[in-house]
Amino acid sequence: MVLHNLWSAEPQVPAGVDLLIDGKPFPVSSGEIRVPAFHRSVSFRLGKSAQENPEGCRRMRFKLAGLDEDWRQIASEMCVLVRFTDAQGDQVGQRLFPVDGTSGGWRGTVESSTFTRRLEKVRVPVGAVSVTMAMSSSGPPTAMGVYVVRGMRLRSGATTASSIAPDTGSWTRTGTRPSMAKIVTTSEGDAFCILDDDPGAHAEWSLARGGAPRVVAGELLTVEWSEMYDIGMGNRFDVNYGRLNAGTYTFWSEDLDATGRPLAAAHPLEIIVLEPYWRSVWFWLCTSATAGLLLWLGGRAIIQRRIRQHLAKAGQERMLEQERLRIARDLHDDLGARLTHISLMSGLAENDPQSAASRESFQRISGMARELVAALYQTVWTVNPEHDNLEALVNYLCQLTQNLAESARIRCRIHSCKVPDQRPVTSEVRHNITLAVKEALNNAVKHAGATEIIVRIEFNEPRLSISITDNGHGFDAAHAPQGNGLKNMQRRMESIGGRGSVHSDAGGGTAVCFEVLIAADDKRSNQSPN
Repeated sequence: MVLHNLWSAEPQVPAGVDLLIDGKPFPVSSGEIRVPAFHRSVSFRLGKSAQENPEGCRRMRFKLAGLDEDWRQIASEMCVLVRFTDAQGDQVGQRLFPVDGTSGGWRGTVESSTFTRRLEKVRVPVGAVSVTMAMSSSGPPTAMGVYVVRGMRLRSGATTASSIAPDTGSWTRTGTRPSMAKIVTTSEGDAFCILDDDPGAHAEWSLARGGAPRVVAGELLTVEWSEMYDIGMGNRFDVNYGRLNAGTYTFWSEDLDATGRPLAAAHPLEIIVLEPYWRSVWFWLCTSATAGLLLWLGGRAIIQRRIRQHLAKAGQERMLEQERLRIARDLHDDLGARLTHISLMSGLAENDPQSAASRESFQRISGMARELVAALYQTVWTVNPEHDNLEALVNYLCQLTQNLAESARIRCRIHSCKVPDQRPVTSEVRHNITLAVKEALNNAVKHAGATEIIVRIEFNEPRLSISITDNGHGFDAAHAPQGNGLKNMQRRMESIGGRGSVHSDAGGGTAVCFEVLIAADDKRSNQSPN
């Protein structure tokens, strides 16, 4: 009997396919199906259940191009059974040997397919006296397909049971639809066949108890048979592919008959899984534009804030410099004029006839006035912001040295190198350096008994060095106590980040050295000394 003649022709229609996104139905239209980028799973629901269409159930196969290399099916099972019964005919044991999917020799029809030999071992349970065999489609209720078996044999040790063939008359058809159990003709002879085309029913070929071989409990039986099959599911089912990468996919589905032959042309369903927005060109263009705009706005805000801070600081500095300049002018114009007037009047009073004590007092007053005028001019020079540069400082130190030497009527030699005229120096630095140098010069003039003073001023970027050497009687630096003058000089230099040192030997003169860093300061680089 030819198997494909057993299948009644029915309308060939494309299989219905439902698309599920994250387990929920997704609308399917004739156009492009766009799947959101941020999905968790993509599933396809194929076929119809027996309840929805009991007469139109089909096996189906499917593949997702790009992921599946070949067609796939949802496998289902049929089986060969070995049943053991006791002396009363009650079943005391059973062993199932299931099959699913497609056998290796299946070629689409019984006539063109080849059998696969199978051999299994089974132990006879306690209480069993006979054994029967069966082949059944009573696996999962939704199983559909064809199962062909021939050449069944039972062996116990060296004894081989007779071949259990369809023509022995010992086999019966059972099940909810026994008509699905058939005998077919193959290239190797007649064989038992179950053609299950109803997912809600099953059929069996069973060896009758009258022809059942006798067995002994505990013995090991060998069961042999040859088989071919193509078995699938005939009910609605879901296929889950999980999360899909962005791209275009084609899902193919095809209706099959019970033997696995296509009933109609494959039905394609194209879907497009969208790229995440953060991978799209427009997103990066917008992100780059937004980032650029934010950077520009942020940079602009920072620059504006720094400009405002700079202007505010510059304004405060200008106000401070203007105030210093006003104080210097007021001191020079008011107090300077008054002290000069006092000095002149004291000098005139000395020439008038008077007592020696009066002349001495007027001389003392005149000297004090001249000292006050000199101190006042030094204060004015220190306060005046127009002198906040290195050249003005060096010029003033040279002038101070000359004036003290002339007043004390001693020789002086000044060695001064060329200094940058635009190098800024703060008023604090100028003030402390001037007082320290003045203190060293006064010590040489008043206490050292020197007849010559040598002053060297050197500038090696960015270090300013000043040395004051005299040829006085000196002192023993290791044993002589240091007075307030020497300590004050060192403290003044340390307060501006510099250092001062004194080297002296008894009878060998004294050398005082000062060193301080004069760093460039751009905020005053635009000022030129007067």
